[in-house]
Amino acid sequence: METLEELKEKLKFYEQNGAAKAAYAINRKLNELADMLNRTNVATIDIADAKDKSFERLKAAWGEMASLGEAYKTLAISAGITNDEEKDVNKKPFVETIAQDRR
Repeated sequence: METLEELKEKLKFYEQNGAAKAAYAINRKLNELADMLNRTNVATIDIADAKDKSFERLKAAWGEMASLGEAYKTLAISAGITNDEEKDVNKKPFVETIAQDRR
């Protein structure tokens, strides 16, 4: 059986703004992919070697960047990203504030 502290810790995840959290995670992955691409000198890849799949892997990575970028943009707009990750992630989405007691 879970303790009260364990349950409180789990509850924190449900109280966070998931769209904002996902947007920041996608943004980090885009930066990691960009860094990887910047470290790679395409001129040094042996495209004549049929066994070397380096170029195909790079193409797959930069091909995914466009769809990740669109996903980030959509999530960032819907979550109201302010570039303050802690504030954005811990801000309750508007829908969850509707039912709050307004006394």
